[in-house]
Amino acid sequence: MEGLKNMSNNYEMTVDGHPNIYNNMSARKLNIYFSEPEHGVKKETGLMIIIPGFGGNSNANVYKKMRSYFADQYNLVTIQCDYFGLEFMQSDVLEETNENFNDMGPLQAIDIISGTIIVQEILKDDNLVYNNNKIIAYGHSHGAYLAYLANAFAPNLFSLIIDNSSWLIPVYLLSNRQLRTVDETKVFNYRVKEIDDFDFEIYDLKRLYKKLNTNCVIHSFHGDNDNLISLRDKKKFILPLRKSHLHEVTKDTVNDVFRSNKHGLDADFIKMFEFVITELKLEFKKAKSSVPTTCRIETSKFSYLIDFDNTIPVLSREKKSS
Repeated sequence: MEGLKNMSNNYEMTVDGHPNIYNNMSARKLNIYFSEPEHGVKKETGLMIIIPGFGGNSNANVYKKMRSYFADQYNLVTIQCDYFGLEFMQSDVLEETNENFNDMGPLQAIDIISGTIIVQEILKDDNLVYNNNKIIAYGHSHGAYLAYLANAFAPNLFSLIIDNSSWLIPVYLLSNRQLRTVDETKVFNYRVKEIDDFDFEIYDLKRLYKKLNTNCVIHSFHGDNDNLISLRDKKKFILPLRKSHLHEVTKDTVNDVFRSNKHGLDADFIKMFEFVITELKLEFKKAKSSVPTTCRIETSKFSYLIDFDNTIPVLSREKKSS
């Protein structure tokens, strides 16, 4: 992305995050980053939250440039946040604690929803009108998975998910993460698998989406040589969903947008977004209410409540009697 120029207005802030549901609702902070178009927010302006996966960092230059570039070129308020446990998903093996660890799911999704809604509220407080029906979640690998999970927790919020190689259940819940470098292999044994009352079902997108009533359009891109989730399994998930489209990438269709048919597709994030918006000729309806409503999700172990009565989501769970 060298040479890309932008004049967007860029902001950073730290707010009170959702309390830690795994540690007696202890206090947390949430860092949010967002960029507005150079010429300001108009009624046609949409919102997009960019969700990195393992190895991604909101403060990396590539994401800073993406936030600014997309804001100016596509008339978007672009958002990122340092969701729960993101620092444990990088290349260094850090010691997780009860207060902070990589939960790979529920609290991370709540942070993504919160970051999106908080920016919406800032725009409203500034009396800025924007397109409520153009709220996009753009994710890579685990980031795309979190886009799906956030949509399940707030079915009325997002109008479009752009998915690059999402899995259906985080692979590192099933095995350790191994990061091979020239000199060594780093092993990440994430503690979430060992916490009391770990609930595998709340992570399973196939289960969550069986009865989900959402109008969100989904464009999913997946390689036929993905070693973390097979194209066959992705097809079984995507094809039955309303307003969902699966784009297969094979060795015969790699190009300057998708340079590989493996996990992550070695995608050019800028060109991938341009392809979705321009080549697929997406149209967004005029603004309408997209306020999430309180919802409940049932698993064998827990009843989860995602409460939007005070706008910012509050997640609680009640253990079922055995």
